[in-house]
Amino acid sequence: MRKREFGEGTLFSVTNYIYWLLMTNIYFVLCNVIFLFFFMTLEPTFSNITIYFIALILTGPSVSALFYSMGKLIREKELSPLRDFFHGYKINFKDTMRFWLPLLLVLYILFVDLQYFNSNPSVLNHILSVVFFIGIIVTLIFMMYAFLINAGFNFRLKDIWKLSIYYSFKKVKVTFGNISIVIITLFLTTITSNFFILFTASVVCYVFLLNSREVLEDLKLNFCKPNESAN
Repeated sequence: MRKREFGEGTLFSVTNYIYWLLMTNIYFVLCNVIFLFFFMTLEPTFSNITIYFIALILTGPSVSALFYSMGKLIREKELSPLRDFFHGYKINFKDTMRFWLPLLLVLYILFVDLQYFNSNPSVLNHILSVVFFIGIIVTLIFMMYAFLINAGFNFRLKDIWKLSIYYSFKKVKVTFGNISIVIITLFLTTITSNFFILFTASVVCYVFLLNSREVLEDLKLNFCKPNESAN
C-alpha cells in the first residue's frame, strides 16, 4: 500500500481551500474599498443611490477577477490567490468595463424609476413598478452570465450579450439555480449583516461556478476554445 505523501491528506486539502477562498475574498474586499467607504459612512437612503452606483464602477473588474480565480480553482484544484486574482483583474479589466458600465447604468435607471413609481401610487404606476422590477431581475441574470462567460472565454462584446441571453433561456435549470444562490445569499445577508456578501463572495462565486459547469462545458463544445489566459 502506497504511503500518503505530505499534502495529499483530506485535512491538508481542506485547509488549502479555506486559505485560497479566504485570501481571494480579502483581495476582493480590498478592490471594493471605495464602495465600502461610502457604504459605511453614508446614511442608507435612496437619496444616496447615485453615489453608491458611482462607487460600484470598479466593482465589475473585481467580480471578473473573482470568477477567474474560482474558475481556475475548480479546474486545477489549486490556486495562487494573489497572482491569479490580480492576473484575472488585469486581463479582463477592459472587456469587463465594456459590459459592466452599460449594465450598471441600466440598473441605475431601473432602480430610480422603480422608486418613483412606488412613491407615487396608482394603478398604472403599480403595473409599471412590476415591469421595472422584472427588468431588474432580467438584467441581473444577464449580468451573471456575462461575468461567467467573460472570465473564462475570449468573446467580442456583442457575442457576450448574445450568449448571455441565449443561456439565460436555454439552461433554465442553471439559471434558476443561480437565482436561488442569489436569493439564499440575500436572505443570509438580511439575517446577519449587510457585509455578509462581501466577506463570503469567494464562496458564493465558487458555488455559482459549480452550478454553471453545464454552461461552461456547452460553451467549450459548441462555440469556441477556452481563453488561453483562463487556463
